[in-house]
Amino acid sequence: MAVSSKKDKLIEEAQKLVLRGQFDKAVKLYEQILALDPSAINLKQKFAELLIKAGRLDDARKEFEAIGKYFSKNGFYLKAIAVYKQLQKLFPSDYLISLTLAELNEKHGLTANALSEYKLVFDYYEKSGNSADALKILDKMQAVDPGNVPIKIKLAEAFFQNNKKDESYALFSKTASILQERGENATLSRLNTRIQQLFPEKTEFVLEVFSEQIASGNAASIMNGLQGHLRNHPNDKRAWDLVVEAYRQLDQPQKIRAAYQHYFKFFPTDPVPMAGIISCHAAEGNLPAAMEQLERYESSLISAGFLDELDKIYQTLNNIDPINIKIIEGMIRIARAAGKVGNVETLTSKLQSLINLTGNNKTVTSPPEPVPSFFETTGNIVSQVSASPIPSIPEQGQTAEADDPAIDVFSDAFAGPEIPGLEESSAGDIEIEIELDIDDDSNPTQTAPETADDVIAGDWLDSVGGLFDSITTSPRGVRFGNEMDNSDAQSHFDLGLAFKEMGLYDEAINEFRQASLDASRRFECLILQGACLRDRGEYDTAESMLNALLKPGLSLEDSSAVKYELVLTYECAGKTDQATQMLNDIDSSNPGFRDVSSRLNAANLESSLDFSDDDLKDFGLK
Repeated sequence: MAVSSKKDKLIEEAQKLVLRGQFDKAVKLYEQILALDPSAINLKQKFAELLIKAGRLDDARKEFEAIGKYFSKNGFYLKAIAVYKQLQKLFPSDYLISLTLAELNEKHGLTANALSEYKLVFDYYEKSGNSADALKILDKMQAVDPGNVPIKIKLAEAFFQNNKKDESYALFSKTASILQERGENATLSRLNTRIQQLFPEKTEFVLEVFSEQIASGNAASIMNGLQGHLRNHPNDKRAWDLVVEAYRQLDQPQKIRAAYQHYFKFFPTDPVPMAGIISCHAAEGNLPAAMEQLERYESSLISAGFLDELDKIYQTLNNIDPINIKIIEGMIRIARAAGKVGNVETLTSKLQSLINLTGNNKTVTSPPEPVPSFFETTGNIVSQVSASPIPSIPEQGQTAEADDPAIDVFSDAFAGPEIPGLEESSAGDIEIEIELDIDDDSNPTQTAPETADDVIAGDWLDSVGGLFDSITTSPRGVRFGNEMDNSDAQSHFDLGLAFKEMGLYDEAINEFRQASLDASRRFECLILQGACLRDRGEYDTAESMLNALLKPGLSLEDSSAVKYELVLTYECAGKTDQATQMLNDIDSSNPGFRDVSSRLNAANLESSLDFSDDDLKDFGLK
């Protein structure tokens, strides 16, 4: 009790010295106070503030750092941020303080604030020529906000400048994937140009981006970009492979077949579209079309090594018609080409049984010979294919399969010869447009339509918010790019309160602006910004801003809250009559609101003690 009493007396005496401006003496008293109670953090903060007033900045720094470390160690990140922000105002060029602030904001999930502080540190390292540490900071920034494109591009460029070309290219690729997902095609095009400048050997950069998106399960997002690429590069084989792969991922079999057919037009000797078309017909159960095309192209596919593909096709067809002699003969040819002796014997036995069943006296001694290889035939390849096209591809001008929407999509888009010759396949003569029909389930929930009152209220609050946004504050830090994430409105709100409590009004206003992006707390944040204006001495501006918030139709609590802040503003500005009138207004409409009654009583008592000369004459006081 004695210690507490002594401490209280010392605090009271120190406060008197502060009021008289005798800061050095007050500091000495606080040293005695802290000796009595060294764990009192609130007293340490007052001591640090006194050291600032006494001009002992280095000593103040030591105290603030001790307080900040205490808050940080115990998980009070918002309080720690407020302390280090105070330090940053005292030592604005000290990048270590900014680094600490960045890490604290990151821990608390305040992405935008963390990036802003990290950017200050990055600028310091970059100006000092410390590229290694600058890279580390950029990497930290990327980890804080993985979707921030400007940061990724900056880091990719820095990697390239520091001869880390593999890391640079990988990060450029990841950035391109993000742009592709977002549909930011103009930015993606500029990025592609930059990649070609830095990595001229990477000729298929865009296709690698498309491939990565498909591998990630995002086929739908790349279709427009892939179509655009095919319009300019219809002879790009890999692009056709990706188109087929994308449609396969989207489970659109008719479009897969149509894509293979047009793929074949541009690459009539390539086994991939050959096998693809036959596989599609087999999967659709179109036995006649599949068998006819196998008769024409099987030998070519065997020569190209497509044995597994052919085996799967024949297995599919065998499931459709298990006693078809031609299918079994084909299976024997594939098994023999693959060197599967056991399969050949089994299939040959099955074939002989089928022949015996049908009453045919033919004896199977060896499997049927394959037809001549497509690749081994002589003469002009293109003219041969043109003379005997795949049956399901309509001749130019014909309307075969016009009822097939997938074929229509491609046939309309790929205007050109049946299978273009070398002189006919230029991109300029062919317009490519692959349509993609996907149900848009991105917004499954229906929201109630806005009423006229909702729209008016929203417009009013938007206009008032714009008025508050015009408040000038000191910069909160340079933003990196334009993608600062306004995350965790509650954290921004709490940090705003901490800054306001410490007298960091510019910082508090900035945080309340961030928090106001959450519609549920927007009104409260605007009120608090008005209070910050008052606390930093701008009474007229605060009065105007707060009055702008008063609007007929406000809830009783919201209206009372604004009026209460106006009362405090009037009192600070010396407008006691207006303050009293506003207090009466609040008390009559919302009795018991905060400390309105006690303030009214104090105001009435002060008024009752203000006697005129006439009031005093009967008291014999002259």
